[in-house]
Amino acid sequence: MREIGIVTRIEGDRVLVECKPSAACHSCKGELCAVKNRSIPVENIHQLPVQVGDRVEISVPSTQALSAGFQVFGIPLLLFVAFYVFAGYVFPHASEGARIGLGILGLGLGFLGMFFWGRKSARLPVIEKRFEGPFLEDFIEEVPEIES
Repeated sequence: MREIGIVTRIEGDRVLVECKPSAACHSCKGELCAVKNRSIPVENIHQLPVQVGDRVEISVPSTQALSAGFQVFGIPLLLFVAFYVFAGYVFPHASEGARIGLGILGLGLGFLGMFFWGRKSARLPVIEKRFEGPFLEDFIEEVPEIES
């Protein structure tokens, strides 16, 4: 995944980059996220000479994005199944509702665990390159959409 954004803050090797919604966001029309601009913390591991206001390209390796997706959704789902099955063995006379309730507890613990583990994780996107010069979008106004 690659994004282009503008550097808004620099703190050592950590840089805050503001990204505008991509073409996929414009075509979605779902308005679920309703995001205009996103601020993303990134690392400058290549020690590029960036300053506030510079345009940069950031990237997240595909394997890292896939791994994060599994961690956020897969692990809680596995914990749901594990707690559900565990409840059946430990409490053999428990009702289906009780087993589902314990499964949901496992799901919640999985999401909570991934939330706190993700906050500790040091795997951030990386600045790949710095762009110089004006961009075409600096000269063009936002064009309103035409409804058909």
